[in-house]
Amino acid sequence: MGSNSKTAGDYGTFNEFSRFIIVGFSNFAVSFTVFFFFYRYAKLSGLMFSVPWPGGNNLENILTNLGVVSIDAALANIIGYSAGIINSFVWNKLWTFKVKHETAAQFGRFLLLNISCLILSSASLFLFTDYLGRPYLPVWFITMSVVTLINYALSKYWVFADNDF
Repeated sequence: MGSNSKTAGDYGTFNEFSRFIIVGFSNFAVSFTVFFFFYRYAKLSGLMFSVPWPGGNNLENILTNLGVVSIDAALANIIGYSAGIINSFVWNKLWTFKVKHETAAQFGRFLLLNISCLILSSASLFLFTDYLGRPYLPVWFITMSVVTLINYALSKYWVFADNDF
């Protein structure tokens, strides 16, 4: 068994799942609030393309030629998801799964999992909202529901598990 402080009885309990759901709601609130603010008010693609940087105009031309109207949804999701990652790690480690040790290894697995989920969710928002022009709110809710289920399963059985994968 690993070196954290869990006992066999801590796994799979209703209380653990309830705590994960509560953290999920707080994570949702953090992620969505930040996403909504940056998507609705910041218009990040305009800022990104107005700042002089090597290849900036080339990227804008490539995206425009592909029919991409903006990359606001994908950029806002990156910022919102990042805010949610910090919230999620702290609360899930200390409160949901009550893991006291192995922080560095868990954080590495946590980042790998969440970067993968970020790429998946941003690609979905880019494809369905930025490229295909679907409404951003339904796309965001569906995308984040699927990503949340994936994230829970891998957090429980890989990131915060009491084993050494």
